[in-house]
Formats: sequence, C-alpha cells, structure tokens
Amino acid sequence: MLNKSRIVRISQVLLIVLILINPSITNGQSIYDQPEKLKEIIIEKDGLFWQAYNKCDVAGMSSFIDENFEFYHDKGGLTIGLESFKKGLSSGLCANGPQLKRVVKEGTVEIFPLNGIGAIIRGEHYFYIGNRADGLAKFTHVWKLSNNEWKMSRILSFDHQPVPYENQRISVSVDDKTLKSYTGKYEAPQTGEVIFSKLDGNLQMKAGPMELLLMAEKDNLFFHEKSSLTFEFIKNQKQEVIKVIIRENGEIVEEAIKIK
Repeated sequence: MLNKSRIVRISQVLLIVLILINPSITNGQSIYDQPEKLKEIIIEKDGLFWQAYNKCDVAGMSSFIDENFEFYHDKGGLTIGLESFKKGLSSGLCANGPQLKRVVKEGTVEIFPLNGIGAIIRGEHYFYIGNRADGLAKFTHVWKLSNNEWKMSRILSFDHQPVPYENQRISVSVDDKTLKSYTGKYEAPQTGEVIFSKLDGNLQMKAGPMELLLMAEKDNLFFHEKSSLTFEFIKNQKQEVIKVIIRENGEIVEEAIKIK
C-alpha cells in the first residue's frame, strides 16, 4: 500500500509532466485563468509579428502564421492559407523591400481569452510612409495555442481611412483692431472670392459653400482647428494688408489678394 508521502510525490511528478506536456498550464493553473500572463504572451507574440512586418521579413512573419489561417482585408479581400499569404507578401507589399511602417495607436489594444483555444487581440494602428502617417485602420487577430506554439489563425484588417487631423496648435488672443484689418474680400486664382469677417473674437472665412472658423496662432497667422489649413496675412510697407497665403500641411495652396 502506498503511504501518504509517496502519493504526494507521485502527484507532484504527474503535475510536472502535465505542465511539460501542456504549457498552457503554469503553476498548476491554466493560462486562461491567468489573464495578465496571457496578455503578456499575446502582446509579445503580436509585437514580434509586427517587428517582422516593419522589416518586410516574410519568413519572420510567416513563422507566426497557422497553415490554415484566413486573412480578411476590407480593401484586398480574403487570403486563405499560409502559402498564399507568403506569396502575396513576396510579390506585393514586400516586392521592393519595406514600404510601410505599422505603429499601434496607444490606448486601443484589448485582449480577450478564448478558453481552450487561445486569445483575441484587437485595436487600432497607423501605417506610415517614411515619417508621414498615411492611414489608420482597426485590426483583430485570433491567436491559437496548438502543439506548444502560438500561431495566428485569423487576421481581420478593416475600417481603413485617412489619418484624422490632430491639432497641435495653441490659440492666442488678437485685438479687435488687428482682426478688423484682415476682414474684407480677397480674390484667389483657384478658389475665387474669399471673404473674411470677425466672429466671436476670431475670423470666419467664406469661400463658396465652405465656411471655416479660424483661430489665431500669432497676430498674423490663423489656423483651422479641424484641418492642417493655415492663413498668413501679409502687409506692405505701409502696414496695409495686401494678401493672405493659404497653406495645407505646410505647403502653399493659394494666395488670395485683398480687393476690398
């Protein structure tokens, strides 16, 4: 008959064997009962996948992909299987080396356990061309634990859109006399007639059906809070306003001459 201490030792050995066989069990607990540990694993694996993506390391990316995975893209459609995924990368996105850089949008990532299967990670990310953010999209990845390995079995990439403008400018107050000097009619080569008027301590611009409220960054420089448009008013030697230079993303797009 087995004594109590021997039974305990056998139980301990069996537990160690079980952990070695199934790494989803840690310290006697399933990985699905350890949300913080699971989160660490998924963030690490997902991060390594995107590191490979940013280098256009096709082999590196493929090492995290399940043989039978499915990739759903709202613009590109459906890709089924690892081999199709590798072929698409080699002949498309990575044909000429790294083209895009992916950067996760802070504060958007969430992870949800899939009991006995793996986990879901979802969030939003930016795609950069050089130093310029070119697009924003949502992602959902299904990570599956099988044969001691974590692999992505599903990728959903959707809601691709231009990057929303995020204003970094700070407004200042401009005296009423200065504001009044900018009001009036201007003529622009492409836009046609542009009218500036005072509105609640700021300027309002009207050009056809377009109306924009402009805030001052400097005495002669105004900006639109919801876009990259800026309006720089230029004076002559007599300190008379003669024109306004309109820029978008720092590039001149119009010069409107004051006519009245």
